[in-house]
Amino acid sequence: MPKKKYSINWENDEPASFEVNGVTYNSLDDVPDWKDRDKLAAMVQASSEDDFEEVKFDEKEFEELRKAAENPSMERWVLGGFTGIAVIALLITAISIFSNIQKISKEESAPGRVVDVVVQKVVVNEQNNIVRDFYYPVIEFTASDGHRRTVQISEGSDSPYYEKGNEVTVAYDPEHPLDARIKSASSSVLMWVLPSITGILGIAFAGAVLVVKKVMAA
Repeated sequence: MPKKKYSINWENDEPASFEVNGVTYNSLDDVPDWKDRDKLAAMVQASSEDDFEEVKFDEKEFEELRKAAENPSMERWVLGGFTGIAVIALLITAISIFSNIQKISKEESAPGRVVDVVVQKVVVNEQNNIVRDFYYPVIEFTASDGHRRTVQISEGSDSPYYEKGNEVTVAYDPEHPLDARIKSASSSVLMWVLPSITGILGIAFAGAVLVVKKVMAA
């Protein structure tokens, strides 16, 4: 069976007539076969932004056009990906900020003393097998319940900032005294590193989403 030929004649950027295998129809409603009407309607939709007077497709070309229209454009993939990353990053930021605020609000302070410094070797580059020493102070303090606690701080450094015998101020959760840290500017900054990074990423990707939407709407 020969392939059908479809044609749209345009006047002043409007479809003036339609042809199916050489038969002319003044409007889509005049086309007797609903399949032919659907194909011509899709051609009008696909061609409405093009600046030419006549558009012609055969069935093979129409099928390719239909498949292309059904596939998401690259812009939509980018928009969906950026939106997902922005939402996840901002969600992590909100959770981290809420967690830090809760932790700080519960903390109590107590005088403490560094009783030891544990040195651990940490692989910082597996590919080049680069290993560095990290120093973790062990502190001793008396909590509000009267019990003396000894805790190894989880935040290590590549330089020995603390030495055995140093007097420090300890911030700890009275309900979980082993969840303690040395109260200092550096430890406070570390608490906000994660929400800062994820917040910046979230805002950046949210801004990218707005840019992509603006480009797609142009």
